[in-house]
Amino acid sequence: MNDKDYDRPSALCEGCEDDEEEEENEKLGKVLIIVGAVLLILSFLPFLGSFVRDACRILCAVLCGYPTAITAFKGLKNKRMNEAFLMTVAVIAAIVIEEYFEAAAVALLFRVGEALEDYARERSKRSLEEIFSIVPDKGRLVLEDGGFEEIGGDDIKVGMLLAVFPHEKVPADGVITRGSGTMDVSAITGESIPVEVCEGSSIMSGSINGDTTIYYEVTAAKSESAAARIVALVKDASEQKSETQRFTDRFAKYYTPIVVGAAVVYGIVCAIITKDISLSLHRALVLVVASCPCAIVLSVPLAFISSMGAAAKNGIIIKGSSFIESLAAADTAVFDKTGTVTSDVPAVGKIYALPGYDEQQVLYYAAISESHSSHPLAKAVMAAYGEAPESSEYIYEEAAGGGTAVSTPMGRICAGGEMLMKREGVDVSALPNAQIYISLDGKAIGGIECISELKENAVLTVNELKKIGIKNTVMLTGDSEKNALPVCEKLGIEDCRSSLSPADKLSETEKIRKDSKTGIIYVGDGINDAPVITLADTGVAMGLGTQAASEAADVILADSQIAKLYDAVSQSKRTMKVLKSNIAFSLVFKLAVIALGIIGIAPLWLAVVADVGTMLVCVIRSAQLLKIQSIVPTVKSEIRA
Repeated sequence: MNDKDYDRPSALCEGCEDDEEEEENEKLGKVLIIVGAVLLILSFLPFLGSFVRDACRILCAVLCGYPTAITAFKGLKNKRMNEAFLMTVAVIAAIVIEEYFEAAAVALLFRVGEALEDYARERSKRSLEEIFSIVPDKGRLVLEDGGFEEIGGDDIKVGMLLAVFPHEKVPADGVITRGSGTMDVSAITGESIPVEVCEGSSIMSGSINGDTTIYYEVTAAKSESAAARIVALVKDASEQKSETQRFTDRFAKYYTPIVVGAAVVYGIVCAIITKDISLSLHRALVLVVASCPCAIVLSVPLAFISSMGAAAKNGIIIKGSSFIESLAAADTAVFDKTGTVTSDVPAVGKIYALPGYDEQQVLYYAAISESHSSHPLAKAVMAAYGEAPESSEYIYEEAAGGGTAVSTPMGRICAGGEMLMKREGVDVSALPNAQIYISLDGKAIGGIECISELKENAVLTVNELKKIGIKNTVMLTGDSEKNALPVCEKLGIEDCRSSLSPADKLSETEKIRKDSKTGIIYVGDGINDAPVITLADTGVAMGLGTQAASEAADVILADSQIAKLYDAVSQSKRTMKVLKSNIAFSLVFKLAVIALGIIGIAPLWLAVVADVGTMLVCVIRSAQLLKIQSIVPTVKSEIRA
């Protein structure tokens, strides 16, 4: 492992940029592995003399160990003893005591380990590069004569009219002025199904256009676009270190000199006891090589980077590896209501009808009255009924007091709240409480209760979170208990706290934090949620739309799908489980080989296996985190990149 590997995850992030020198080194490493393997195999041919066989092994050790020695020298120049230093000492010492096969095996196996490590690191880098590549570097400006001019992404300004041809990326956020079709937004939100867009639709940079040409007006410069914000968040996240990573950094800094010192002391003591310097040096080398911390030092940042890269590709922005730890540890999930677990678009619930009318008639009269209103409740009525009948005899008016009224041949129809009914002199005491009352010629005929519909997979998400360790679920909402309690019952949320102001939410969250043993997750979407998101151990924002919430949050669910919360928690728990098992496995294996080495049973090549072998197992297991396990099956997008 080269010296910069101990500065993870910054090394991985920096590696996302093209590095020709690194590519050349990797090619050289592969060549050296092939040449070294051939030389080592040749050294076993019986017809070769002992001098030639030893020469082949020494040459293998020198060729494969040379890059490692260079890395060790650079580390020493920076006053750091890294694993390359340990391996270089082992190879040189093995040659000195004429253990040529051991020297060749150590150098070759270590070189193979580095090559496989580079492969695993490249996979992690590619997962991040896919995120970084979502920001297009050019746009197609629409000229006054109807022609087009290609301009750089940094030259795109707010107010420009751009065209996006079929299968091209959208270079900046904007609103469609002409055209319709579909957009693949998977790079931005993780949503695998293309979304329908038309004139007036907002589109985000990084989205991929479908089969039609779209014209749109730019609303945000490239640097302020959704794609650029995601890239910035992911880059910042990759540079944030968790407590586990900080520990392994400190561990590597002090561990290697301690191992070298212990090996020297052990070698001296062993030489005094056995009177055999060669044997003592051999055992000391086993201790040095088997004790190398590569598996731990490398697998920890690799696991975090792999996990965050996989999450980002699926529309989950985790702003640092420390939040993977807090997500995995949390035992309580606190939810906002509207816009988080329910849609912020109301829908028709129960319909109440007084004697002489049925539910369909009440909805019919309500649709006639509300058909020309843009109020969300009016839209809910129209969505439930469909297209309302129109007539030239209908005279519409906006009714003072919150509602609508229309004069028809059937009589005067009013639809609105209790204030409107009082103004109209309509008695609604025979009806249950409702958001909309309907009257005909001054008499109440029924009422409509509007509800907030649960988001897709909301019930599934809460249930599955409980299965993976979220013991307590709480809802904090400014909505009334009448509206909030049924939502909690449907979701299976045990603790419902309603009619809360933003300040109340803050104080309630503080109480919940004190009661929690391992931490809380707060999930919200609005500006008023930003303080609570900041206070929580892990704050989760629904979507990129509300800047205050997304900036305060530790985790962002880019497409506002509540199911992604389960994905984030599940991925975090997988990550911590992999890390803990990697550390336990490598320590047990290494300690066993060290014990065998101390009593003189373990050969030097077994010490290399203890180091390189455990490292490979840990790297492979960490690389498995590159694929997220989603609660909702994904559907492959039909739009080509």
